[in-house]
Amino acid sequence: MTYDLERLDAEDAITRLLFAYCEGIDEGALDDVARLFEHGTWYLTADTPLAGFDAVSGFLADNVILYDGVPATRHTVSNIRIDLADDRRSARSRSYVVVFQSVPGAAPHIMFQGAYDDTFTVDEHGWHFAERRIRADGTGDMSLHLKGAEARSVGVG
Repeated sequence: MTYDLERLDAEDAITRLLFAYCEGIDEGALDDVARLFEHGTWYLTADTPLAGFDAVSGFLADNVILYDGVPATRHTVSNIRIDLADDRRSARSRSYVVVFQSVPGAAPHIMFQGAYDDTFTVDEHGWHFAERRIRADGTGDMSLHLKGAEARSVGVG
């Protein structure tokens, strides 16, 4: 059996980026999350591209509700599929995400479920996000997470 070490290294680095995004939000390290998009674009929806650190950082600072410095969320990512391009300079990834939230005075709940459709590129500094597109297939009460979001029960969003 032979191993493709370059592929394994790329998949490991990309998986670490997927986890860094989730951990950064959950830990309230919002500027660390924004740095992941220093050379990329984060699409909350098809109509809301946020390109680069300043745009992502500004959105997070202006919209995420923090409780003692954290948003009280737990992002869980599963079913990660990474497809490395033949030239090994880019990759695509699809993963599922479920976000739980447990804030003071409210019952823990699932506030979001969907998928991340990502593209990555590599340069002399390593792998980084080129694009993240968030696809929702169910949303719950987002009003305790994002300023201006509506409270609603879980449904297709």
